[in-house]
Amino acid sequence: MRKTLPFILCVAMLFSCAKKNVNVKQSKKSTIDSITDLNSLRAFVKTADSTLRDFTCVSPHVYKNEELASSPVKQKLDSMIPKTDYIKADLDGNGLMDLVITGETQFSFHALALMSLGEEQYKVVPLSSPRNYNQFPIYTKLVTKNDIPIIELYEKRTTFKDQKINKSTLVYKDGTFVEYQDKVANYQITKIEFGTTGCFGTCPVFNLTLVPEGKSLFEAKYYNFNQNLGEREEEEGDFEAVIKTTDFNVIVQMMNEMNIKDLESSYTVGWTDDQTAKLKISFADGSVKYIQDYGMQGTRGLKILYEKLLALRFNQDWERI
Repeated sequence: MRKTLPFILCVAMLFSCAKKNVNVKQSKKSTIDSITDLNSLRAFVKTADSTLRDFTCVSPHVYKNEELASSPVKQKLDSMIPKTDYIKADLDGNGLMDLVITGETQFSFHALALMSLGEEQYKVVPLSSPRNYNQFPIYTKLVTKNDIPIIELYEKRTTFKDQKINKSTLVYKDGTFVEYQDKVANYQITKIEFGTTGCFGTCPVFNLTLVPEGKSLFEAKYYNFNQNLGEREEEEGDFEAVIKTTDFNVIVQMMNEMNIKDLESSYTVGWTDDQTAKLKISFADGSVKYIQDYGMQGTRGLKILYEKLLALRFNQDWERI
């Protein structure tokens, strides 16, 4: 009995400390905690960030016209989405409540998150694409998977033949929201080829051929170093470098986390005069994945991946060939 007593006391002390830590985390508060209804929500949003001054919070179950209210999609959404005006949850695990809201600007509906950074500082993160014109209300729902808070986003889309609802399942990661994946792949990638075409403007046009060992290639064609329309600078040309191992591994990890083999092979936006991203990934098992993405908006994960690949043009030790 004497031998077990210290162990029991240690367990009790650990439990007590853990309980105190939990209480400390839960004791963090911000103005978001005081929001109780749509009026207090609207008052808070107007002061939380200057970019939201023209944003009007709208309950997901408010419809702007009779046509939408009588749509069969409305009944479907009503059965799927709880009737809440907003979502409060700790989406990034920092102990502070974050906020997910839906609403409208003058021309479009939007969904966005207000992430609480502490000391009444907030970061606005779009959930719906800021480049899209959303003519119908957007719905959000909070669910939990594997103890992770997940935002389900429902957007109504129309075609010439039908009305449909697009569902996205999003998780907060590295400062933004990406598609949630139940499992992470373990691809062995031997080569990444990434290139862009031109657009109506000064979009950078280039090709990258990346390998984990040996020399990678950067073919700079237009507007990589100079954004003046119609000019081709001497800096454009062909370069080579050994890609930093950490940077290559980050890109491979991103591809694993988004299960890139399971993505579509083609994406396109609904507007014109944009550029196309072309991605080719070679795997150690001999398989190849191709993705062509007009507008470079295919998925949230792909958009972040493109940013990492674009950055390689300037954060590596390239030498002119």
